Parts: sequence; C-alpha cells; structure tokens
Amino acid sequence: MPSIVTIAAKKGGVGKTTTALHLAQYLGRHSPTMLLDADEELRSAMDWYEGQDGYQGWTFAAHPYQAFLQNEHLADGMTFLVLDTKGGEDREALVQLAQQSQLLVIPCKPEGVSSKGLVRTLQPLIEHAVSNYRVLITDVPSAPSMDGLNLKYALKEQGVPVFETMIRRAAAVGKAADEGVAVRDVKGDRYAKLINMDYELLGQEVLSHVQ
Repeated sequence: MPSIVTIAAKKGGVGKTTTALHLAQYLGRHSPTMLLDADEELRSAMDWYEGQDGYQGWTFAAHPYQAFLQNEHLADGMTFLVLDTKGGEDREALVQLAQQSQLLVIPCKPEGVSSKGLVRTLQPLIEHAVSNYRVLITDVPSAPSMDGLNLKYALKEQGVPVFETMIRRAAAVGKAADEGVAVRDVKGDRYAKLINMDYELLGQEVLSHVQ
C-alpha cells in the first residue's frame, strides 16, 4: 500500500487544501503520487488540479476520495497518497485519520488560537499515544511579530510535535488559489518564491517522516 499523508483541520481557512496541493506536487516529483479530494461538496483540490495540464508530466494524479474507496486499484503503482479531508474534523476523527495514515498534518494559524486551546483539540491524539502527527503553523505574519515562533515553542514545551517549517503569510497564497496555480507560478509577486520555498522545506520534512 502507498504511504498516506493526510491533511486535516478542525477549523477552516488554515491552508489545508493549499498544503495538500503543494505537498502532493513535491512528493510527485520524487515518486508516483496521488492526491485524493475528500470534500465532495467544494471540490477545491479537484477544481485546481483539473486546470493544471502542465503538472501531469510529473507522476502526480488526482481523484475524488469516494472513487478511491470504490476502487482501491486507482492507487496501484503509487508511492504516496495525499488526502485532503473535508475539514471540520472533530477530535476523535483526528485519531482515526492518524491511525489510517503514515503521517497526519494539522495546519493551524498562530492568530486566534492559544497553545492550550490547540492542545485540548489534540488531546485524544495524546491520550491514544499517537505519534505520527505534526502541527503545521501557517499564515505566519512577518517580523516584528513573534506569533508564529511563540506558538511553535509553546506547543513544543507541551510535548506537541510541530514542523520546523512554518508557512509565511503572503498575498501570493490567495492569488494562487484565485488563479488555480501553484504558488511558484504566481506572476508579479516577489513573495511567491519565498512561499514556494516554505512548501519545499515542508516537503522535505514530510518526506523524512514517510520514507
């Protein structure tokens, strides 16, 4: 079976689908990778992928999750499956997703969330001694703000596994979503390459956990 990397979050708007898309691209440049879109209503990942003929030169495909459940042979020959969940996952669902995956990625923003509040959300993972998850801090404001680093260090102090890479806040992320392109392909935005570098570094971390 392929290694499954699941992207899930209790809250919306934290970069879940954007993270899934860019991780799938990164992994697809290394080994055959399939992106599964579990949000049958919004189809954000599928809508993005269907306009990206240029990326099909990579070993990277995309399918609705339901299609995969009905025919697991879709994953034949794949090394990685990246699952973009529907979002709004409750605490117990996070445990189930972690148990079904090699790695569970939980994006969150540093604003409007306390480390203690996030730990409460993650409590079932802690109680079940689940270790194959990592929190990804996204939409991190630039200096002099210390919100991203403060959240990272507070989570680490409480024993929560956190990616070293954080995804910076930049308009390029929204532009990429609006244009249906990868962040690296956003034109006329000098921060796009920086955000792309963040996702490349994240991809390296993810690859180290699932190989």
